[in-house]
Amino acid sequence: MGNTSFILASIGVFLVVILLLVIILLVAKKYLSPSGNVNIEINGDKTINVPQGSSLMTTLNENGIFLPSACGGKASCGQCKVQVLEGGGEILDSEKPHFTRKQIKDHWRLGCQCKVKGDLKIKVPESVMGVKEWECEVISNKNVSSFIKEFKVALPPGEHM
Repeated sequence: MGNTSFILASIGVFLVVILLLVIILLVAKKYLSPSGNVNIEINGDKTINVPQGSSLMTTLNENGIFLPSACGGKASCGQCKVQVLEGGGEILDSEKPHFTRKQIKDHWRLGCQCKVKGDLKIKVPESVMGVKEWECEVISNKNVSSFIKEFKVALPPGEHM
């Protein structure tokens, strides 16, 4: 009976320790993770109220503003450039190769690397503001090389690029 009691006591202690760790993680998440909504002012004329925590690029995409991004948010193409006038924090090392010193001084950031943690004032190129989203038919999808793909689609009737 001694071994059985020891095993049950060990299991009980293990469960209590795991339960305490879960409680600590939940409390830490509540106080350390961003929550709630913030305002993003875009080009001085449009303001959106969004939940915080995602990247600026993802947040803008969810609100119909599509920043170009060939790399899918991995900071390798440098196409999702935005000027963060207020908020946004410091530029990350992964962003620096995509900007000149003047651009860094003028608060340019990659939308895929800038996290929405508080209110922001940003400028995006006017060309981005008119970008449309289409449902297209895939005509062909060929691998040209390891990292290059030829992807042809048919636009909806009446649309053109």
